[in-house]
Amino acid sequence: MTLIESLYAQGIRALRQPRAAAADVLQLGVPREALAPALLLVAVLAVLLDYGLGFAIPDVTLAGSPFRMLFIYMAVTVAFSVAVTVVGRWFGGSGTFEDALLLTIFLQAMLIPASALQIVLALVVPFVALLFIFAVAVLLFWIQVNFVAALHGFSGLGRAFAVTLIVSFAVALLLTPFILPPSGGV
Repeated sequence: MTLIESLYAQGIRALRQPRAAAADVLQLGVPREALAPALLLVAVLAVLLDYGLGFAIPDVTLAGSPFRMLFIYMAVTVAFSVAVTVVGRWFGGSGTFEDALLLTIFLQAMLIPASALQIVLALVVPFVALLFIFAVAVLLFWIQVNFVAALHGFSGLGRAFAVTLIVSFAVALLLTPFILPPSGGV
């Protein structure tokens, strides 16, 4: 089985058994040198899908040029990975930045098919697309909590939940001024 086939299988498995899938992804031995190109690939695909959504739903506000959006995706991913590592260690975890980045990239890659389906739903039945986005957000949070538990070796999900919540709010608060779309005036 190739690395791509293994990652695909773990992506499907993560929907039912996210903690076990995260542990298996961490055991795949993805080289550190592969993280930057993987991050770039996932970010480029996310930007393309965001622009597709912007065409499907004209009211969607994009955060500027594609290059700005690409930078934002990459910065948020790296910031989230750093924060998950640091805050997780404050809670007694043992995860590394490289492993946190790998799992965050993996989770972002899992969102690519969901984003493509979101575009189709937005074109066909916009209300269902909104429900779909909410369901994906809830599932994403649950998977992320389990990924944090696997990353840091937490026995339960309580500390992983706290780490995920703290990191999500911190990254959102710190990066919001940079993520907001550029204004035309003032």
